[in-house]
Amino acid sequence: MSYLVGTDIGTLSTKTILATTEGQVLAHSSIDYDIVTPKPLWADFPIAKPLRAVYETIKNVIKIAKIKPDDIVGACISGLYGGSGIPVDKNMTEIRPAIPWLDKRATAECKWIEETIGAEKIAEITGNCIDTYWGFTKMEWIRFNEPKNWAKIYQLVTPNAYAIYKLTGEISLDYSSAGNYGGIFDIHKFSYAESLMEELKIPRSFFPEKIVKSCDIVGEVTTEGEKLCGLKKGTPISAGGIDAPVEALSVGTLNIGEHTATLGTSMCWNIVQDRNSAKIDPSLINYPYVANDENTIYTFGGATTAAGIITWFRDNLAEGEVLRAKEDPKKSAYQQLDELASKIPAGSNGLVTLPYFMGERTPVWDSYARGTIIGLTLYHTRAHLFRSFLEGVAFSLRDNIEAALSIGVQLDDEMTLIGGGAKSSLWRQIFADVTGFKIRYLSQSYGAPLGDVLLAGVGNKLFSYNEIKKWSKIESISKPNPKSQKIYDELFKIYRALYTNNRELYPNLPK
Repeated sequence: MSYLVGTDIGTLSTKTILATTEGQVLAHSSIDYDIVTPKPLWADFPIAKPLRAVYETIKNVIKIAKIKPDDIVGACISGLYGGSGIPVDKNMTEIRPAIPWLDKRATAECKWIEETIGAEKIAEITGNCIDTYWGFTKMEWIRFNEPKNWAKIYQLVTPNAYAIYKLTGEISLDYSSAGNYGGIFDIHKFSYAESLMEELKIPRSFFPEKIVKSCDIVGEVTTEGEKLCGLKKGTPISAGGIDAPVEALSVGTLNIGEHTATLGTSMCWNIVQDRNSAKIDPSLINYPYVANDENTIYTFGGATTAAGIITWFRDNLAEGEVLRAKEDPKKSAYQQLDELASKIPAGSNGLVTLPYFMGERTPVWDSYARGTIIGLTLYHTRAHLFRSFLEGVAFSLRDNIEAALSIGVQLDDEMTLIGGGAKSSLWRQIFADVTGFKIRYLSQSYGAPLGDVLLAGVGNKLFSYNEIKKWSKIESISKPNPKSQKIYDELFKIYRALYTNNRELYPNLPK
């Protein structure tokens, strides 16, 4: 029998699975690590620990599955959006850590780009906006603030591509990663935006000559790579891509119009569009998809905090539930809170929450935005507040969906909801009622590593992308409740006005 390996380098952990070529997962392994936060709202992503996690998790799944490395016919590695990329010298040694997606330090650089080039020109060529989220603004931060490091750079390499380099000796850049750098990628030509790169003073030489598809085999495991991870020398490695679209692919999001929301610490909502007829607006994020890469666009709405504010609630306002969960592990604090919130009517008796606890990405693009609650009275309880938090995240998703619909994007009437937060049946129903879409739920999802397995199989010509449809098993579908929908339609107007009427205040709040 033949096997495939899929590995995803996440922001806080690396996960690997080993599966048959029929998509049956035989083993999985995960290793956690911390991200470095040198200052408030700053983040660095040193690659050493994630690299070790790649090597060890691959070794672990081979050992757990009790199979011979000779029978592994392909592997693929995806990764977090690595922001600036890893600056490396000519010896491919890390000069300084990558500045990842959640870092917000490049505010002055964003202003410089707006004044020097202009948001309109950036949007016209790249399909995207100017924000600290994008990799090109973080590259500019290094150029302006660390000139000695900038002068040493030979290549800027994504975290997953760096891991692939360590195993194969080959440098690569896939379409999704190139597009997610932002200002260096032309969304219309599907190639480097060389004129912008010149204006930004980001050398074209910092990147590989060719941009590849996520399924493309970019190298084979070397003798040294075999020692590092246990894959046999000669095992083909596919390029992989950004973890969010690879995870969307893992649950069957493939065809035009299909859309998925990943509900983790942050939230990613995505829609697959045809490149030739795509509706593109810089209020959302737009770059090539990881399947049918040269012909599809992944349009993406990202909430900076989603389940993250639910964790905040648990840690700060649910001490009793946390203690009871320790006494009875069968019922988590989240499940207890869900039970309380399920007794509260839709709309939380007039509470509305903006879930902007760390600023917000799409569609408002406001790093100053903050969490805001309106409607509190002496009548309200913790249960009301918790339900309002759940509803606020659902409103955030609807805000992104409305932005897409407003420019003419066509969406299927069913949406897949995945991630840790999707385990809550109450939250799934709230999402259905707030958005008006039927919500599909897959109880068993291995996330991006399963998407990597698919990409490795496609790259090795074992099957087509459509194989993922056989691997995706829907457990339940939550349908919108018309009565609740009417309530949420009215509250959504307040949700939008709450931000609009307060956005001028946020920058003046004490830091």
